[in-house]
Amino acid sequence: MSPLRDRRFALLTAGQAVNGIGSWCALIAMWGYAAYRFDAGPAQIALISLSWSIPPTLIGPLAGVPIDRLGPRRVLIAADLGAAAVSLALMGVGSFNVLLVFGLLHGCTRAFAEPAFAALPPRLVADRNLLAANALLGLSLHVSIAVGPLVAAAAIAAWGMSGAFAIDALTYVVGVAVVLPLKIAPRIRSREQGVMGDLREGLQTVRARPALVRLLALATSVYVVWGAYAVIEPLYVRDILHRSPATLALLQSVFGVTLVANGFLAARAGERIARIETVTIAAVASGLAAVLYVGTAALAVAVVGIAIWGAATAWFVPANQTLVQRAAPVETHGRVLALDATLRSGANVVAASLTGIAAVAVGVQAAAFVVASIPVVAAAKIALGRRAAVGACERAQVATTAATPTLPGVE
Repeated sequence: MSPLRDRRFALLTAGQAVNGIGSWCALIAMWGYAAYRFDAGPAQIALISLSWSIPPTLIGPLAGVPIDRLGPRRVLIAADLGAAAVSLALMGVGSFNVLLVFGLLHGCTRAFAEPAFAALPPRLVADRNLLAANALLGLSLHVSIAVGPLVAAAAIAAWGMSGAFAIDALTYVVGVAVVLPLKIAPRIRSREQGVMGDLREGLQTVRARPALVRLLALATSVYVVWGAYAVIEPLYVRDILHRSPATLALLQSVFGVTLVANGFLAARAGERIARIETVTIAAVASGLAAVLYVGTAALAVAVVGIAIWGAATAWFVPANQTLVQRAAPVETHGRVLALDATLRSGANVVAASLTGIAAVAVGVQAAAFVVASIPVVAAAKIALGRRAAVGACERAQVATTAATPTLPGVE
């Protein structure tokens, strides 16, 4: 059955969307606690964001080991229950340092939950439906990006910071409830070789497959733009557009709406877009759209740019994830997808840290142009490399044919 007609996928998508919205409630409430209850400065506010990103960067590859050993369903349930416990504990936090520790613990649960969730589709559907499943489940993230901040603001206004943490804990319980009844294909046992052996095997799997290396490299180039623009966008709205934070919220809503709409289209397109060409074109489109977005002082043009960026992202993510899943053996999906999550978090941390410095040195728009060119250059390099590889293969085939003697009576 197509994932678009499968009730369990609808429930799983809805449950994880609720989960993601709850995470926004927790993150924004943590910022609010730091700023208003503990009178934190800009550097301390930045630490709150880093506390969510650093654990997946540091322990991400390790998270893939239990996913492959125990299965993604079990790890996702354990991670969601851990996140619910952390959210409940945040209701009684009494100092900034304790808040930061709980932020790190939340980041640790994300390090396991994200690759576990990404490893579910190949265990749930036939290969021909894999891209549609990835696109549909990816809508849970898209929806949380589109409406999460608005729900967070409403929850905090209605019930305060502690109420937002309680809602977050409840959403994780919802996530567990939709994952718990899933029937997952039996896991494939890898040979017993210890944790470090499993880690090495996962890295060797990537190194031995040029297609995986290309896909992860291209994805990382896109992740760098995401991380950098988290710093660039507020500065662009303030210094170039000369608008209020409400304009930034509007632009993010446009991005979210086009993300969700195109996510549905990608799910309907399904197998037709499971091609490296789709990934390459979408990466180039996202880079060019990011340039269009911040390369103007006209709000209307900025809206068009960020809308195209959202659309390109919606096509890039499921196509790239599907190709990564197919390029790696199922028994290594946890480790390979955990590596992808590590690259995403690491790119966000490094890009966000360096972009602020670059924006001061060369200006907001110049820094944005340099960053946005990275996926364009990466896509061009990969396309040229693939063309050269195909050409070499064809030349080798011709040479082999020419060197083969023709037997009498055989043409």
